[in-house]
Amino acid sequence: MTVLHNGALRAAGVRQGDVVAYDWGFRLDGVDHVQRTFVLLAEHLQINQPVAFPPQQRGWWYCDLVSLEWDGRDLLRTRDLWIDVVVGPPDHPYRLLDLDDYADALADGRLAPEQAADGLRRVQRFLDRRLNRRHEAVRSWPDFPPAEVAELLTAELPQDWELFG
Repeated sequence: MTVLHNGALRAAGVRQGDVVAYDWGFRLDGVDHVQRTFVLLAEHLQINQPVAFPPQQRGWWYCDLVSLEWDGRDLLRTRDLWIDVVVGPPDHPYRLLDLDDYADALADGRLAPEQAADGLRRVQRFLDRRLNRRHEAVRSWPDFPPAEVAELLTAELPQDWELFG
């Protein structure tokens, strides 16, 4: 299958259950990097462990709320919808980011009220299911990273992508 992200990246991916995984590359400070990214289809979240994070945050996760649009065959279009969550080790709190950008998009019409409500509900369900703990006695995330993602962390994926613009 093919993923088209923000109209700026096309990448060949693999679907396993409710997760699509794909690799893509970029050059930063003269170094080539390959980034593995996962789309959680049911949650409308795209997650990865940024290869460009500083050394003290290697292995942390960056989660983006995204819209999903299927072409009816094998093309998945994703678009970033501003709300982000940074997830470190279980002894660190997660960070919720860019709610102001989300509010601005709602206020200026880039997001319809129904889309905004859906996005907020999806983020809350993600937090409740995957990260929010009922009791602090055990320092672990309830369901993060998802098991489906853990299985794909080391899988062989197509190395076929193109950046536009």
